Amino acid sequence: MDKVVLDLETKKSFDEVGGQQNAHLLEVSVVGAYSYGLNKYRAFRQSEFSELEEWLKKASLIIGFNSKKFDFTVLQPYFRWKLDKLPHLDILEEVQFALGHRLKLDSIATVTLGEGKSGSGLDAIWYYKNQDWDKLIRYCLDDVRVTKELYDYGERHGRLWFENNGQRQPIPIRWGSKEKIIDSLQVAMKYGRQVKIEYLKFGNEMRALRDIDVKEVHQEKNQILAFCHQSKQDKHFDINRIFAVEVLGQAQSFQASLF
Repeated sequence: MDKVVLDLETKKSFDEVGGQQNAHLLEVSVVGAYSYGLNKYRAFRQSEFSELEEWLKKASLIIGFNSKKFDFTVLQPYFRWKLDKLPHLDILEEVQFALGHRLKLDSIATVTLGEGKSGSGLDAIWYYKNQDWDKLIRYCLDDVRVTKELYDYGERHGRLWFENNGQRQPIPIRWGSKEKIIDSLQVAMKYGRQVKIEYLKFGNEMRALRDIDVKEVHQEKNQILAFCHQSKQDKHFDINRIFAVEVLGQAQSFQASLF
């Protein structure tokens, strides 16, 4: 079964339809989606909604941000069957459950991933009204990517992050059964495995891939000490900035210790 991340853009603003209570009148310009099963991003215009319907009906889980109250409300007029019957994880709903209040996608993404959205929904409406489909689709799919990466991060770390009074604070989440990043790093250290990490952007540092040999894991500090093959030196890495871990093989230092 497939998991699908979904986001959409509208043709109209709330001001044009008389307020948020009329979200069903906003009309859809484009729907963006990512399929985990296909490992594919796809944009659907209205003429392609029959294909979108296939994606949705085959999905074991729909993932979105404010997707239950907004996206599905806007999208429902285009389908005869009830979208709210689909299995659905709304990240905003999970955040509100954990914190007791709502947060914007951009604010969570900026603190968790080191980068936020590429624009606002009003930009997307402007793109539609000027028939700039390339920019509209690019904007929509970027929102899908950000939502997907928040879901992935939560699954791998068991939390997201937000800023409160200038301090980075965790948001505990309830989804995900995969091995966590911290577990992968501890196994790599124990068995001497070299791993490739995807290290998130923060400040002036860009997101980057690093091949490392894990030497020490300090879970209480959310930090590891590892030999970095790119910089050829031992470095400390913030566990919360590690987005993904891939095992490459035995670490050279571990192999040498066997002889």
